[in-house]
Amino acid sequence: MTASDAERKLGELSFLHEVARLASSARDWDEMLRVVIDRTTDAMRAEVSSLYLLERPDGLLRLVATNGLNRGGIGRATLRLGEGIVGWVANARVPLATRDVRSEPRWKWVPEVDEKRFVSMLSVPVVARDEVIGVMNVQTVEARDFGREEIDFLQTIANQVAGIIEKGRLQRESDRKLREVSALFEVSNVLTSTLDLDEVLSLVVDRLVRVYPGASGAILLREEGEAVRERARTGALGKPASAAAQRAVSERRPIVAFDHIATPLIVNDRLLGAVVLQVPDYKEFLEEEVRFVGALANQAALAIDKASLYALERKTTESLRELERARSDFVAVVTHDLRTPLSVIRGHLEMLAEKNGKSKLPIAEAASQVERLDQLVDRILAGVRTDRPELSLRRTRFDLRATVTAALREVAPMARRHKLAGPRGGQPVFVRGDRRRTAEVVAGLVHNATKYAPQGTRISVKIERAD
Repeated sequence: MTASDAERKLGELSFLHEVARLASSARDWDEMLRVVIDRTTDAMRAEVSSLYLLERPDGLLRLVATNGLNRGGIGRATLRLGEGIVGWVANARVPLATRDVRSEPRWKWVPEVDEKRFVSMLSVPVVARDEVIGVMNVQTVEARDFGREEIDFLQTIANQVAGIIEKGRLQRESDRKLREVSALFEVSNVLTSTLDLDEVLSLVVDRLVRVYPGASGAILLREEGEAVRERARTGALGKPASAAAQRAVSERRPIVAFDHIATPLIVNDRLLGAVVLQVPDYKEFLEEEVRFVGALANQAALAIDKASLYALERKTTESLRELERARSDFVAVVTHDLRTPLSVIRGHLEMLAEKNGKSKLPIAEAASQVERLDQLVDRILAGVRTDRPELSLRRTRFDLRATVTAALREVAPMARRHKLAGPRGGQPVFVRGDRRRTAEVVAGLVHNATKYAPQGTRISVKIERAD
């Protein structure tokens, strides 16, 4: 081994040691991949290094990192399995060294990424857990025959990259599972923390999208009939995701696509609605992710059902209170309206009894029955006296003097044992208000006065215009 060979070997070992050190301490695995790809260019004494990762189930190899090629192609440039040198290596699972890609039939030009000045190319598979997950490449400007040691060195780097990718995957999976457990725990706490339906819906959607950074989500609830309406949302949903939510409701089953999943909300075989999650640039939901969304949907359905029942109970209770207020108001109005005519009838009967003397007409019995009715009205009024909404008024323009005079004329019989004096004659006094209610108020005042004032008391009703 020559001195230059020894120096090269030492440099390779130093590079591999540095990669291992970075891999053991890194937290940002994507950044770590970019660093390794950048340094591979120098380590391999090449002008280009690049990494394509395999996306399943599409079978696409996508450019994820490069040093030397157009970086604008990162995330956009793709090759299918078996397509081009990169696709061939991924499919065959063996390295391929090419002195001149222009004479290689398996070579495929990738627009806006490849450059004609790069002649030689070495590609090796990236394998993790006995599965090809990508392809690593180096390219040179000058024609070059890659030796076995160089191929093995790049394969060793690729194996290190596979370890970095696997660690990153495990770290992301661990973080995701932690977020899933936290989301399920927080949603389950909703069952005991709040009964406000809108708050429950917002919290469920918020906890769901937190699991997947950059995600959007929504909850749709069934209304009367077959209508389904969105009640809570975080972020913007695409039309396919919204349509999937509608399908989840109509078909009562999860709808899973590449970047979205919709799951029905069901409690005791009752369909409440659906929850939908959309993750931009997602390629496939894993089975365990589908199970997580289903578990969260089950927890959410319980919380939503409980909050919905509480909201219905509150609405029913308020309706019953409204009915009770309406009943009390109705009874109060009816009994109040009955009191005045009963008092007038009783007054007329008593007048007849006084005039007839020993007549055999059962006037006393009739007056007794009217008295009983009057007492019944008092008991009904006492039973329904409560805070009631104001009575509706029918406002018109009327003569207050004439209205009061007519009302006093009607109640005069019940005030026969008192000295009832009405307003003096004069010009009409026009006001705006409810004529019938005004007459009832006057009659009620006179009735109370006759009821509680000693016989012979003067009861005067005057009308004065106040400035």
